Amino acid sequence: MQLSGRSIGKVLGALVLGLVVGGFGTVVHRSIRPWGVVLALVLVLTVGVLVRAWGGYGPLAGYGLGVLAAVQVLAQTGPGGDVLVPAHQAISWVWVVGSPAMVVVAALAPRRWFADAPVEEPSSGEPPADAPGWPAVDEPRP
Repeated sequence: MQLSGRSIGKVLGALVLGLVVGGFGTVVHRSIRPWGVVLALVLVLTVGVLVRAWGGYGPLAGYGLGVLAAVQVLAQTGPGGDVLVPAHQAISWVWVVGSPAMVVVAALAPRRWFADAPVEEPSSGEPPADAPGWPAVDEPRP
């Protein structure tokens, strides 16, 4: 399998997006307890599904790497002794473990959610005669 410049660009774009989402989630996950972490995890999942629909598993892997890198780097003690993710708080552990878990959930989403197959619609505007709950063709309709 060869990687084109376009697919490499998608992976790198998703990596940057993962860094942004992971950084944003790390900053806000303790803002409004417990809703800050819930919204941050929903954001990670939503963007993960979007990235998978946009580019498939390659960009999703780049996105996951970006989220993980941002969370791990920002979880370290800062130069002034500041900590964004204190180890003694349960909400911090929910964020550190939950953010990569949401990327895994996006990867495990059903393939049919991302299928490009067109949905066939009846031409007459009515459901087909063999649809459940509809009378057969030779039966009179009320």
